[in-house]
Amino acid sequence: MEGFLRALCEYAQDQRVTPYLETWEYRRATYDLEEDWTAFRSTLTAEQARILDALLNRERNAACLEDQAIFSCGLSMGVGLGRF
Repeated sequence: MEGFLRALCEYAQDQRVTPYLETWEYRRATYDLEEDWTAFRSTLTAEQARILDALLNRERNAACLEDQAIFSCGLSMGVGLGRF
């Protein structure tokens, strides 16, 4: 079951999420984000950049687990509602 959920989650991320993010709100939230990160990182020392990268990696991993949990809950609710 775990492999099935992982495959469905990957499919959703790869194939189905983009249309939901093609909104004005998302574009506004991400506008110039990469350039701002580049500018910010240019002010850091090598040690600060290493620490930041480690923290961001931990944060991304936690967010990925949260996304997987949300997806699993949503799928479970959809299957449950489909039974009615």
